[in-house]
Amino acid sequence: EEEQEETELEVPSELTALGFHLATLPVDPRVGKMMIYGALFGCTEPALTIAASMSARNPFVSPFDNRDAADEAKRAFSVGGSDPLTVVAAYVEWKRIRYSKGDKASQAFLRDNFLSRMTMFQIEEMRKQFADLLKDIGFLEKSYRLDNGKTPFSSFNIQLLKGVLCAGLYPNILVAPRTLVGQTEQSNGSTVAEFTFESTKGDVYLHPCTIMFTASRLDSRYCCYHEIVKTSKVYVRDCTTVSEVALLLFGGSMKVYQREGVVSLDDWLKFRIDMKPATMFKYLRSHMERMLLQKIVSPEDDVFQSDEGKGLIEAVNALLDDGKSVATGSNIAIASRPARGGGRNGVDGRGIEGRGRGRGEGRGRGRGRGRSGGDPSGRGGRGKGRGRGGPGRGRQGGRKGGQANP
Repeated sequence: EEEQEETELEVPSELTALGFHLATLPVDPRVGKMMIYGALFGCTEPALTIAASMSARNPFVSPFDNRDAADEAKRAFSVGGSDPLTVVAAYVEWKRIRYSKGDKASQAFLRDNFLSRMTMFQIEEMRKQFADLLKDIGFLEKSYRLDNGKTPFSSFNIQLLKGVLCAGLYPNILVAPRTLVGQTEQSNGSTVAEFTFESTKGDVYLHPCTIMFTASRLDSRYCCYHEIVKTSKVYVRDCTTVSEVALLLFGGSMKVYQREGVVSLDDWLKFRIDMKPATMFKYLRSHMERMLLQKIVSPEDDVFQSDEGKGLIEAVNALLDDGKSVATGSNIAIASRPARGGGRNGVDGRGIEGRGRGRGEGRGRGRGRGRSGGDPSGRGGRGKGRGRGGPGRGRQGGRKGGQANP
């Protein structure tokens, strides 16, 4: 009994610094992440608008008898293949007109562009509430005041905002066909609407209300999305194209396979990348977590304005601005599809290189282990190898599915 009394109860906790801050915010975790990262990287104003618009209804209305004109008005605000940023652009313009020209002009603007007046005011009110929440947990100064419409949308860093969206919406990620990404238009005149996207929930399509629905090409294979609906097909809404750099900075659990030069996120998305850039991404991710942890210990400290904090923010901004990092260049490329079963740990057995060749051992015909056909460092199954008097080479004949142990 004495031994039992002296035994300490150890309760393991996997709550990260980000998770701690999210637990203190009475909002959806995805919205909370966008608010925190927006404040962290100095893009509070548009991040609050994105968070508020995702917590309210879409301000764009589409009358049944005037749908084409409504779609055209929405496309006029299109920014970077992003539905949330399109809403931000419309909101910023509405605020500018309202403060510079008055309510009558702002009402005419809403009417001409098929925007809901009630929803816009709702977004404005929620922005104030979210700003107060960030003040309460120390991410904004108590003296902070929301912008009154003087800051133009052109002053915002689009790639940084896409990174914030990626941080908030991950793992809601889509992978587009390779043919949709490139410098040229589709030769057969097809649009994004006709293509199937891969996701962790299976094959999906872009909803007709998305800004990219009529596009003929994308600027990235990857998109983050807010919600998924099922009607005649499985559709996703509120999409944004995001770069590989954004995924590597803000995506899920990262594993680095040094020998193969591969980084994986949640054993699903895999990228070819040199080890020095891969180490840099891991450092930046751990550094962001450390800064968030510092805000738990000392909420009153402005860690973002310290030399260390400024260095982190500048580094992340520089990487996201480039879209594809100079450090990684064209070495970053998708190397596997979402897992559909057949492999252990949810990893597609085709792995990085697709089909590979196994190595057989023994005499005559023997079994061998595949070195490049499974996953970046796992086994590719068993195959038949031919050899005389020693190791020989043979093609794999086993099932797809490798073990994803580094």
